Amino acid sequence: MEKFLEKRQHRRFVISLHAKVLIGGKTYEGVIGNVSEEGVSSTITTFIKTDKDFHPQKVIALNFQLPSGVTINLSCEVRWFLKPSENSDNLMLGLKIIDPPAEYTEWQQKFK
Repeated sequence: MEKFLEKRQHRRFVISLHAKVLIGGKTYEGVIGNVSEEGVSSTITTFIKTDKDFHPQKVIALNFQLPSGVTINLSCEVRWFLKPSENSDNLMLGLKIIDPPAEYTEWQQKFK
């Protein structure tokens, strides 16, 4: 795991924000666990029957509200996904942000 972290270009910042993941006409509830300039880690907390929609390179929408009340809509590419355990309904996603909007970039810069 340490080698993986060393390869990251941007520092991650731990945060907990409610989010919605939109993919294939479905909306899933989730939580953002950390953010960086170009990436987000999110856990989907809605029951998922299958993870077939969440393969690497798949583009999804991630929507969440900043503490200030501003709504952020991101287009993201799935980089990896992980089911924490066989008995878990959750799915963890590693996402690369595609063309982050200015509101996201400005907010994320506050962590530096």
